[in-house]
Amino acid sequence: MDASWLLQWIDSVLIAPYRWWQNPVTGWWVGTVVLCLWAVLLGDATIRVVMRVNLRFVQEAMDETVQRHEQSMNAMRAGDKSAYKAINRLANEAFGKTFFLQLAMAAASLWPIPLALAWLDFRFSNVDFPLPVHLPFLGHQVGYAFIFFPAYILVRIVFNNLKRAWSK
Repeated sequence: MDASWLLQWIDSVLIAPYRWWQNPVTGWWVGTVVLCLWAVLLGDATIRVVMRVNLRFVQEAMDETVQRHEQSMNAMRAGDKSAYKAINRLANEAFGKTFFLQLAMAAASLWPIPLALAWLDFRFSNVDFPLPVHLPFLGHQVGYAFIFFPAYILVRIVFNNLKRAWSK
């Protein structure tokens, strides 16, 4: 199914910050930073919901990991090598379950990135941005993604630092 209806639906909201400035270069930078901020905020809200929904499962998996680790250490101290190996295998499985559950939940915060890139392609696919120098493999011009990714990373870092400072 074509998702262009979604891009058209959100277009008027997403394009607004690009039009706040008369200068198109300033508008591009401000609009892209605001787009990145919206992606970060939407991702953060998503991870909060996912964490709230899955908190019990994550806690159970973490408790099982700790319990299995303690059991394997007790078996090792008791000198029971076969019990240690069997319980340690269960501890590794529990750790893997916990690790991948947390990884999947963290990935939930990244879903707005493809949406933002799809919208940028919808709006700016024909626009090339000149570079002051020639870069190998890129030449003198780049596309929207070359600018979006560093801006997104910078906005995410600033957001996380501000969030940490506010929570103190």
